Amino acid sequence: MIVPSTRLVWLAALVALPLATIAGLAPRMTVGAALALAACAVLAAFDAVFAARRGSWFHLSAPPMLRLTKDVEAAVPLVLENRSGAPVPVRLAVSWPEGIQSSRTVESVQASPGEVRVSWPCTAGARGDHRLSEAQIEAPSPLGLWVARVARPLQCSLRVYPNLRDRATAALLLRRPDAGLRLRRQVGRGREFDNLRHYLPGDSFDDIHWKATARRGFPTVKQYQVEHAQEVYAIIDFSRLTAREEILESYIGAALHLALLAENQGDRFGLVTFSDRTHTLLRAHRSLAHFRLCRETIYNLAPSRVSPGFREVFTDLQIKLRRRALLVFFTCLDDSLLASSFAEEISMLARRHVVLVSSGRPAHLKPLFTGEAPADVGAVYRGLAGQMLWNRMRELKLALRSKGVRFELVEPARLKTQVSFDYLDIKRRQLL
Repeated sequence: MIVPSTRLVWLAALVALPLATIAGLAPRMTVGAALALAACAVLAAFDAVFAARRGSWFHLSAPPMLRLTKDVEAAVPLVLENRSGAPVPVRLAVSWPEGIQSSRTVESVQASPGEVRVSWPCTAGARGDHRLSEAQIEAPSPLGLWVARVARPLQCSLRVYPNLRDRATAALLLRRPDAGLRLRRQVGRGREFDNLRHYLPGDSFDDIHWKATARRGFPTVKQYQVEHAQEVYAIIDFSRLTAREEILESYIGAALHLALLAENQGDRFGLVTFSDRTHTLLRAHRSLAHFRLCRETIYNLAPSRVSPGFREVFTDLQIKLRRRALLVFFTCLDDSLLASSFAEEISMLARRHVVLVSSGRPAHLKPLFTGEAPADVGAVYRGLAGQMLWNRMRELKLALRSKGVRFELVEPARLKTQVSFDYLDIKRRQLL
């Protein structure tokens, strides 16, 4: 497509309009004015033909896939190919998908013959897959009377991952495994067998290894160490209630943070996702490749408009997880029907595994006399509803505690910190 440029408008205003006026006022100069107008028209027509051809000289390409981090500025590399034999000033515009923003609307480039690389800054505001499908190229005609505009398809997939560049996660990448944590006394002596040694006065008779004693002919006791390579599973609920107030975003970020923390502590990490049924179950493993697999599994997780099926996921976990493990549930239980269903069915897992429930707290769920004073009567009623819901959550916490389940109601911004504290406290107490 070609469009008239500003230069053509000025040419029409400064040349064509006066010539037409002269031809109308002076009949003897009509032929000369008409010839001049015809010459300008022919010149503009030839320039338009060259402008239409010039649009086919430019091609634009991008990498097939780019990996970005949410809310972190990055750059998309574009390659502009100029197949003409002369440098041409070109303007570029990219049709960004929803969820990707850029500070630049148009980029001006002096396209030399051959390839020109353009680094276009952008920021991803939404996690998941995005498709960069089209870009616009604008090039002037040889005389500058017209502008050729062509659309070039781009087959570029933008894969946006959760943002783990916060202080809580950055501390895990330091050399010390307990960097930034307070030193606390280790409770218990461990349950994992380490070695055999001679009996010493003061050793408990319960630690005597009777078979080794009979075989060696002298008393031998067993030594234990704190358990290593335990299994930790993050179980993420992406049903309808997680679509509120970025709760699912906090669940995904906390699960990946827990994976890095388990790797740092020497434990194996597994991942489960569910809505009305179990969608993904990744067995616990320990490696950087496994962490990347977990990240690839949940980076594009989106809320589903269904209610969570707790009974089905509990049954799947009971059947497939035979070894005792720490199960960290990321789910919302502020719905009374879902909370009662969860409390009734969780007993089958709590008998074998250690269960921790981390629930994102919506903004309206809080005690009545906290925060700012109510502005009107409607705010008072909303505060009363939040207080009633708060009381119900406290009752749920007591009911789950009686079954050996730890329940935490946390603000989404503090979810990483709370999950880290609970996980390290469970390890310190050797509850696994």
